[in-house]
Amino acid sequence: MKTLSRPVEPVQPVDRVAAQAKRSFLPEIQVLRAVAVMLVVLYHYWPDRLTGGYIGVDAFFVISGYLITSHLIREVERTGSLKLWAFYARRARRLLPASIFVLLFASLGTFLFLPSDLWASTAHEVTASGFYVQNLWLASKAVTYSASNDVASPVLHYWSLSAEEQFYLVWPSLIIISLLVARKWLRGHTTTTIGFTLLLVTLSSFAISVWGTQTHRAAAYFITPTRAWEFGAGALVVLLMRKWAPSLTLSRVLRWLGMIGLLAAAWFFSDATSFPGYAAALPVIATAAVIVAGDTGRADPSDLVFRLRPVQWLGDVSYSVYLWHWPLMVFAPYVLRHNLTTPELLALVLLCLVVSGLSKRFVEDAMRFWPRLIRTPRATLLAAGAGMLVIALVSGTQVFAAGVQEQRTAALLADVSDAPCFGAPVMENRARCPEALTGLPVAAVTKSDAPWAPRAGCRVTGSDPAVQTCYWGTGKPSRVVALVGDSHAEHWRGALHRIAKAKNWQIIEMYSNGCPASDARSVVFESRPRDGDVCRKWTAKVTVALRALHPDDVITTAYVQENVFEPAGSGPDGFARVWREWLEFTRVTVLRDIPTTANRNGPQCLAVNAGKQLACSNPRSKVLVDDDMMRAARPMRPEVNLVDLSDYFCDRGRCYAVIGSASVYYDRDHMSQQFSASLASPLLRQLPVP
Repeated sequence: MKTLSRPVEPVQPVDRVAAQAKRSFLPEIQVLRAVAVMLVVLYHYWPDRLTGGYIGVDAFFVISGYLITSHLIREVERTGSLKLWAFYARRARRLLPASIFVLLFASLGTFLFLPSDLWASTAHEVTASGFYVQNLWLASKAVTYSASNDVASPVLHYWSLSAEEQFYLVWPSLIIISLLVARKWLRGHTTTTIGFTLLLVTLSSFAISVWGTQTHRAAAYFITPTRAWEFGAGALVVLLMRKWAPSLTLSRVLRWLGMIGLLAAAWFFSDATSFPGYAAALPVIATAAVIVAGDTGRADPSDLVFRLRPVQWLGDVSYSVYLWHWPLMVFAPYVLRHNLTTPELLALVLLCLVVSGLSKRFVEDAMRFWPRLIRTPRATLLAAGAGMLVIALVSGTQVFAAGVQEQRTAALLADVSDAPCFGAPVMENRARCPEALTGLPVAAVTKSDAPWAPRAGCRVTGSDPAVQTCYWGTGKPSRVVALVGDSHAEHWRGALHRIAKAKNWQIIEMYSNGCPASDARSVVFESRPRDGDVCRKWTAKVTVALRALHPDDVITTAYVQENVFEPAGSGPDGFARVWREWLEFTRVTVLRDIPTTANRNGPQCLAVNAGKQLACSNPRSKVLVDDDMMRAARPMRPEVNLVDLSDYFCDRGRCYAVIGSASVYYDRDHMSQQFSASLASPLLRQLPVP
């Protein structure tokens, strides 16, 4: 498909500009690819050592913007036209064969190695990756609090490939529009017109990136509008180098500064860095500087490293390394049945390089140069579409299998839920249940074990902040009990619903993600800054609603240890003020928060350490901590009823991930509903009810 037919005037390069423009071999690009992919691999394999290695992705974005823009402009100048279908076919032959092959490997590995509770979520991500919308899928999850503890899927890294493909979809059209405008109204200023368009898009995207990182940081990390400026920076380098090239001396300075800038960002940045935003400018500019430097000559000591065959080879297979390193790392602990040691990680890096070399030769190159595919763009695009449909079919089958497995799990739990040696009650008499702490989980954790699993009778009222309220129970209740707090209050619904069913209670649940019911200003939650007034406003709305409802009891708890209150030390008083208000019209019970898992995902730990459940236990002193809610409740007893069920999670020394063949945790800090339901009797005995 030709979109342009009239020749475009070329820009005549001169001197060093000409030398740079005529080069067909670009060793600096291969080196940048090698550095970028190793930064990413080292960050993923040793995240505590190279805390900012994720900036390798930003280097890849700049390189892609530079190369693609170079190809597009050269084609227009050489032929006077731009064949979009041919362009997309070349991209498909270059990227899709290895991408689809690794996705199929990830699907098979998920079925063979991962627990069944991860089948459906992984299948969804594989589908999103196969259709190159994984970044949008992750961005949509990033704004959902319930997804914050999700186990990383074997295709998580495909988000950057999705952003790149979306760039490829839009970028050629921008160049075509610029060329058409230049021909019609600005003859003789083709390069200037393209440059103005790309500069406008780049600056706009940078502004969006800065704003998005400050307001919606989790989602801003993934979406293309906040990343497009990084591709744009590479494109602008193309236009710059067509007009100007630095002297050899300046080139050497730029190369060294660029490499130092990349390594400095990888070393000093961390997950706490507000990224992308302003911070991404350092790796982007550093990468651009190395590209602009170009070939600095053999007088430059760095030239020896740049031309080393292993370095150039690593740059050549960098795409395959990026594709393979992550699923191999995700599957390895499940295959080996333990967390990886440093020697095992090093061996995995070596395995990744071997697999990547084979993949490059027998998958990437074999399909890229297959005569039947290069014959016409149509053949390539049809093959690409067929591959994507295969991905969708495989993923759909996996989702179906996950649903069947979940039904079996639910039936199994129904059979054992009242057994004397199932769940929390075994802690009262471990002698009669010899495998109380060592038995295998009788059923896998599923989506229904999530404390936020969908329930009927829920509604959201108001806004800024909204109040989520759920009603459970029918007919005229013998008692009305309100459960108030964040998701750590929500995960007690399993126990309370079982009590309510037996006692004919009505349960009214009032939740806000990450918000304790407190009048104190919570300015940080889970290491992320937030508006300190949001939770206070929610608490005030809840108090007004409770006063109108006038429940017999209010039960409250929260994940308080992850909150930072301002001013320092104001946390306990914030809780006490709210409780005193509630005590004017009801009784108040405070539930001590449950022990956490030392930042390990409970079901994942059990799956990796299959048959070694005690490996997922933790010292009681480490995971059961005092928090501001407890500091407020103790002095207010007996006016406030304080319930501490910690002894059903822990003995004197340790807290456990499996108790009475029930999985205690849904993720790294939330209780599973199967274990929550088993706490019904212990909880009822400590509530102030007749």
